[in-house]
Amino acid sequence: MIRRVLVVGAALLFLTSAGFSQEGKFNISASGGAAFSKQTTGNGVVLTPTQNAAVVASLGMRLSSATALQLNFGHVDNSQKYAAGGLDFRVMTTVTEFSGAFVVTPIRKERYRAFVFGGAGALVFNPNQTRIDDIPQFIGADRQTRVGVLYGAGVDYGLISHLSLRLQYRGLFYSPPDFKVANLFTGGRGHMAEPAVGLVFSF
Repeated sequence: MIRRVLVVGAALLFLTSAGFSQEGKFNISASGGAAFSKQTTGNGVVLTPTQNAAVVASLGMRLSSATALQLNFGHVDNSQKYAAGGLDFRVMTTVTEFSGAFVVTPIRKERYRAFVFGGAGALVFNPNQTRIDDIPQFIGADRQTRVGVLYGAGVDYGLISHLSLRLQYRGLFYSPPDFKVANLFTGGRGHMAEPAVGLVFSF
């Protein structure tokens, strides 16, 4: 009986460790973290986005042992706060990311996989409610899509066969939204930083 238990235990240990070395053609991941957007100034307008939680889901396809393609869907709710013409404008916004990236994994050691990535996509800014000096008012804000440049890096740590913990940093450069309202245009460059943690399943 003891011998059988030892044999089964050894077999499970072997299969689990083998699972870390076997990478599937595809992987899916879900991560949560925070979105930190920088202040942008221009044309007499100061834009200060609020900071909030963010989520991102990704689908990856491995091209080789060290390269992959990845599609991303991200979501964050925040407020775009503008100081313009002596007034304070606040646009409560849903930001949705659709992006693709090329991923390179230069470091691969046992359970660890360190990676870097770069790509591009679209950020869709959808206004939900607008205020002027904290009073709800209609200002004609319209949904707006901006091109985003994506970059980042991270590490995957194998937990069990085909399941890993992911720690990553994502950065997005983009043109800040003005929601097609002339006096909210900054003409500057926005940046959103997203540290995140999540799980990855490969198959």
